[in-house]
Amino acid sequence: MEALKSLLATNPNLALFLCIAVGYLVGKVRIGSFQLGGIPGTLFAAIVIGQVGIPVDPNVKGIAFALFIYSLGFVSGPQFFSSLGRRTFDQVHLAIFSSFVVFATVWSLAHVFGLDKGTAAGLLAGATTESASVGTAGEALANLGLPAEELKRLQANIGVTYAVTYLFGFTLVVFFASSIAAPMMGANLKKEAKAYEAELGNVQDALQPGQENAVRDVLVRLYMVTNFDAAGKTVADFEKRYDGKVTVLRVTRGGRSIRVVPSLVFSIGDRIAMEGRREQLIEAGAYIGDETHYASGLDFVGEYRDVYLTDKKIIGGTIGELKERISPELRRGVYLTKLTRVGRPLELRPHTRLQAGDVLSIYGPTEAVDAATQAAGYSMKQSDQVDYIYLGVGIIVGMLLGKVTVHVAGSPLSLDTGGGCLVSGLLFGWLRTKRPVFGNLPPATALHMKDFGLAIFIASVGLATGPQAVALLQEKGWLLPFLSVTVVLVSLISSMYYARYVLKMNPAVICGALAGLLTCTAGLNAAVAKAESEVPVLGYTIPYAIANVTLTLLGPVIVLAT
Repeated sequence: MEALKSLLATNPNLALFLCIAVGYLVGKVRIGSFQLGGIPGTLFAAIVIGQVGIPVDPNVKGIAFALFIYSLGFVSGPQFFSSLGRRTFDQVHLAIFSSFVVFATVWSLAHVFGLDKGTAAGLLAGATTESASVGTAGEALANLGLPAEELKRLQANIGVTYAVTYLFGFTLVVFFASSIAAPMMGANLKKEAKAYEAELGNVQDALQPGQENAVRDVLVRLYMVTNFDAAGKTVADFEKRYDGKVTVLRVTRGGRSIRVVPSLVFSIGDRIAMEGRREQLIEAGAYIGDETHYASGLDFVGEYRDVYLTDKKIIGGTIGELKERISPELRRGVYLTKLTRVGRPLELRPHTRLQAGDVLSIYGPTEAVDAATQAAGYSMKQSDQVDYIYLGVGIIVGMLLGKVTVHVAGSPLSLDTGGGCLVSGLLFGWLRTKRPVFGNLPPATALHMKDFGLAIFIASVGLATGPQAVALLQEKGWLLPFLSVTVVLVSLISSMYYARYVLKMNPAVICGALAGLLTCTAGLNAAVAKAESEVPVLGYTIPYAIANVTLTLLGPVIVLAT
């Protein structure tokens, strides 16, 4: 044991990765439906390992936090800025209301129970499951000019309080969003979700993540014109007959390919390659004539592609309005096969409103898919190379923003690295969607940077916190769980009733919004499972994007206000 202690104390980087490995292993343990997760597990592991006294390099900690907070802003930027509109006013309003309630509750509890600045900030971060607040609050403490020992104690209190209150806050949010909120509103979550689905228009059955329909909805079939009723019809008349759900892609006549234009008239013996929705395509084929397997001259390259939605003409509209918002020339032959939001597939319902950052899965001929992609956003199949110039400049801008100091009532205020990189990440992520020709940062890479940066940062916090953890737990004891439960219940109950009776939101949508307000994805997953519907996702994304920003910035505010 002494040899292990010596090894870790003299190799702090080894200790960091040990904390991550052990933490993520602990985070995978499932008790019933409860699973702690990798980041809280890493913090608990670091606090335990940190009892032996391991020095933490502040530069490593600072770099990790900058990568995490910039990536958080970068992936949230498109959703954050697109949410600031009239169509999403209710959800934005709810997120701001909730953040105010969280601040007021934490501030009140801090004064009633005499919490120090570090404990209050840790309570904010843990109860709301907003890990970024740990960093921004810690930076705010460092700028107060406190004695070194006092600063060390307060920063340690942030980490320990966060670890304990996160456990209770996380569990309560998951249980409340899925099982408590709907009954408190006098509603049945499943029934409300089904009723809302009916309003949106039922198009296809929901699929679980990783599943897809074995029977394809969009097909390509080959037919020969043998029906005299079809002969003499133009391409335009034929496609109009099936409301644009069948598209003529190729035509051969006498062994030669003919250019397909709306005015082209079908003749007996023509061979036609048609694409469309299964039901309409089969009906159209029966109208044309006999199906054929002779494909010479009818070949084309079809492509499935995921498109990241950024176009303002489409954002805010419904799926039913989508074809009116894209010109017929661009959408011809292109079919929407799936809609994904925050990694979850949504059912294709006519009245579902599209949001910036949605991923549209489309299928059609490659040239048509290219045109539709440019009209809607940009392809997710772009280069997997990272634009390190854009990344580096973005983080530099964030660090410089963090150094700007403004004097308010005689006190210096600044964003510090956390706030500066968050703002920079939001702006650079948003600019990337406006001009996707530069600044490439693949989504998987951005998420990896965010998760890995946070893991290193949290491990550093835990290792530094370790020696003071026992003292704080002995001092506060039962108080920390009580405070966490109080913050969560006050914020969730007030937000729930505000959303229901002031904003008039659907209960199933509210359950998703509650999870987003306290940045708890597990709460969303639980609500979706309980509702047996993806409707809660519709209330989650905008509150989550707003809360990620407001709660992160509340870290320094609670430090200064306590």
